[in-house]
Order: sequence, then structure tokens, then C-alpha cells
Amino acid sequence: MKNIFNNFSKVILLAFVLTISLQINKATAQEDVKSLTPDKFEKAAKKSKKGVILDIRTPEEVAEGHIEGAEFADFLGGDFENEIGTLDKKKTYYVYCRSAKRTIPATEKMKEMGFKKVYMLEGGLNNWIESGKHVVKPD
Repeated sequence: MKNIFNNFSKVILLAFVLTISLQINKATAQEDVKSLTPDKFEKAAKKSKKGVILDIRTPEEVAEGHIEGAEFADFLGGDFENEIGTLDKKKTYYVYCRSAKRTIPATEKMKEMGFKKVYMLEGGLNNWIESGKHVVKPD
């Protein structure tokens, strides 16, 4: 009975350590990508000569409106890694989606693939619009 308890305790301790380790790694990955308010995102993207605004929403979402000058790579389209693999890693990327939920895994993937300068729009396009920023809508 004592051996069963000791083994169980070891399993619980190992699970706890792994959980904490994964949380630290996730937090570190997210810290690598700075989140910018709509004002800072807009200023930084305009100021950067090598800056690219990257909209990672679906084509249907993009058709509803997007930030002027944005390039597109559908995060949910199934070919995201290949799409961003064609981008110039030396440029600075300002990435957004609708609410910033997709932006975190997308920017983490970009960092894994060797992109050095990646920023995300805090709160996504929803926050951009709520802040009174301009959105380009197709005719």
C-alpha cells in the first residue's frame, strides 16, 4: 500500500512540474511578441520602412473590411505555414485578426519559423474599430 501511495505521489508531482513547465514556455513565447494598442500599432506600422501589416483572418472576414495596406494570410485556411514561409523574414510584421485569439498562435509560429520582428494588435480588429480607426471596405 505504501508503494502505491509513493508511486501515485510521484505521478502527481511529475504532472504538476510538467504543467508549470508548459505554462512558463507558453508565457515566454507570448512575451517574444509585443502587443501594441491600436494607436501604437498604427504609428509603428506607418513609421517602419520594412513594415508589413498582416491580416490573418479568413477571406470572408477580410471582405467585411480590413486595415489599409494589409497583406493577407488565412490562419484557418490550412496553408498558413506555407503562406508565411514565402514572406521576407527581414521585414517587420504587424499582425492582426478579429479579436487577437488567432494572432497569438500565428505570431508564435512566425517566431518559430525565424521571423525576428513581429508585433500583434492588442484586441484585434475589433479593438481597432472601437478605437475609431479607419477600415477599408470593398465596393
